[in-house]
Amino acid sequence: MREYRFKRGYKASEERLEELLKKFFKDYRREGKFYFASFGAMEVMKVWIENGRLCVETKTNPNVPEDVAIQTIKTYNKFLEELTGYTAKERAKMMKKEVESE
Repeated sequence: MREYRFKRGYKASEERLEELLKKFFKDYRREGKFYFASFGAMEVMKVWIENGRLCVETKTNPNVPEDVAIQTIKTYNKFLEELTGYTAKERAKMMKKEVESE
């Protein structure tokens, strides 16, 4: 599981989460506090908001063509950036800091 912080000015709300799931992944379903979607190489993506952070679990299929994998990563990164306000580069830098501080 990965946790993502929200940049100042970006609201950690289920309404925004639903709006962006619909925008990037078209279909999703909700079960309690969890949202499920799939796209390209991502067989299942489970997302929820907890303690002001976005929590994400994914299960991917490694046996997809390279172009599908690349499109999946691009779409996932755009989704996270629009939702949290942090680019992929910024998220990687924050995760690196968290690992180093442990």
